[in-house]
Amino acid sequence: MKPVPNRYRPGGAAEAAEPEALRLHLARWVVPVASPPLEGGAVATFGGRIVDVGPARELRTRYHAETHDHGDVVFMPAMVNAHCHLELSALRGRLAPAGSFAAWVRALVAAREQADPAEWEPAAEEAALDMAINGVLAVGDVGNTPLVPRLAAKDPEAWPLHGVFFREVIAPGGDSQDPGELHAETPDPPGGKFRVALSAHAPYSVAPDLLRAIKAWDRDHGLPFAVHVAESPEEVAFLRDGTGPIREFLEERGHIPPGFRPAGCSPVAALHRLGLLDPGTLCIHCVHLEPGDEALLAESGAAACLCPRSNVFLGVGPPPAERLHAAGVPLALGTDSLASNDNLSVFAEMASLARLAPGLPPGAVIEAATRGGARALALQRELGTLSRGRVAAFLAVGPAPGRPSDVLEFVIHASAQDKAVCYWIEDTP
Repeated sequence: MKPVPNRYRPGGAAEAAEPEALRLHLARWVVPVASPPLEGGAVATFGGRIVDVGPARELRTRYHAETHDHGDVVFMPAMVNAHCHLELSALRGRLAPAGSFAAWVRALVAAREQADPAEWEPAAEEAALDMAINGVLAVGDVGNTPLVPRLAAKDPEAWPLHGVFFREVIAPGGDSQDPGELHAETPDPPGGKFRVALSAHAPYSVAPDLLRAIKAWDRDHGLPFAVHVAESPEEVAFLRDGTGPIREFLEERGHIPPGFRPAGCSPVAALHRLGLLDPGTLCIHCVHLEPGDEALLAESGAAACLCPRSNVFLGVGPPPAERLHAAGVPLALGTDSLASNDNLSVFAEMASLARLAPGLPPGAVIEAATRGGARALALQRELGTLSRGRVAAFLAVGPAPGRPSDVLEFVIHASAQDKAVCYWIEDTP
């Protein structure tokens, strides 16, 4: 698929359009996500927001608007990359699958220590721009340093992404620092579209009391709480009985606290016991689930962010997407980092998920890449669907298929089609 950035943007150098004009965008197909696909559909925009979506013939009659017929394309919402590590972008192509998660973590730590500090910022900036060009409007980015918020603050108007930066905490022995002080070290960038939350790395790498404190801080500030969960069998073994490669790694680094006792249960159950699962929690990966874990997630309303290509790269296995969907767990999609993936394309994640989970309905795959991610990042009132009130920045993907039964499959597998083209339609100020 060939991305074409800003093929249509009113008010650009080639077009002196009124910023508050009512516009009607027409397409062969419209995939609102919140409702079934529309053939011969249209999206009406005004003042940077979507004001209506429906059949073109009806909206033409309803509105006296500046009309733009985009022809043989599919309109769909901008995508949301619900889990990424932009600060690791300089490590692209430097790590190979290591045969186990713990071995890869060791290699990652070594690669970070050996990398030239001058590489980090330009690599992260390039990765963010590339992600935006390829259809992502919002990201849930996780980092241990303030690099990405600093980039967003450098030029807020030019920063291409909405979303949340999760300032990640790793502290197996606990930490006396107040979560508010941690946030003060990484303040929100100006502009309001990219906020900073706190994140716990995983239930095995952050002490229980600190896990609760981080979750409470995020909840009190209306922010989502993100945590890596059940990514590898090593994690499951360590939480259940305190053994295995993760214990060895933590002991080498002096991170096993005195009197440590394993949780004696699955990672999901450990979070449940601590009261950390609710609709504001984003559980990242969820690959190695034990019986009953899906029910705990579904009953709590917590979302699962799946990163299928990263999971395959690390050799931890595919996520049980069909089981999660059947249980009613809200799904989102993420790419993880360029240290465990070859690009940050959510289109490619959709195609991978569809191959790995053939029983997952096509609509559920697209929803995970759009509305599911927006919900997980508390952005559902701004993004995720083509519906009234959402930001007027969405995608046109073509050439559109002719049969209704092919539309969703076309969107999912567009990244593998050489003749497919994706471009932005932006009616934002």
